[in-house]
Amino acid sequence: MRFSGKRDHFMFYIWLAILIPYGGICAVIFWHENDASPVYVLGSVWVLLGLFFYFIVKSTHYTFIDNETLVCQTMYFFQKRIKLQSIRKFEKSNGFYAGWKMSTSWNCLIMHYEKYEELLISPENEELFIAEVERRKALVNP
Repeated sequence: MRFSGKRDHFMFYIWLAILIPYGGICAVIFWHENDASPVYVLGSVWVLLGLFFYFIVKSTHYTFIDNETLVCQTMYFFQKRIKLQSIRKFEKSNGFYAGWKMSTSWNCLIMHYEKYEELLISPENEELFIAEVERRKALVNP
């Protein structure tokens, strides 16, 4: 079973926050040099960052492999394999978070696993995701 990452405006706001300094730099360069070529370069970098954020949002997903492993994956090559039996609890994120983040949304879950490990995730349907984790854990340990 596969769960897509939740999509909200979080990445879009980050992209816009990058626009403000880039726009200021472009204005200063254009004002001092009256040359638009650096503006095109900085604009291209800004558009490429937007495409990169879009790729992150579209590629983030959470997949169950058999009844023992959860694979959290983003950008098709960053992935974290977690044994379902090691998952201890889920809790709602309540602000900024420092640690592993495979989340594409501001409102997300902190998944506690193993002894001290945590991972920030944002499945599209959180309640169904948690229920599926608990169901699969129960199948292995009846």
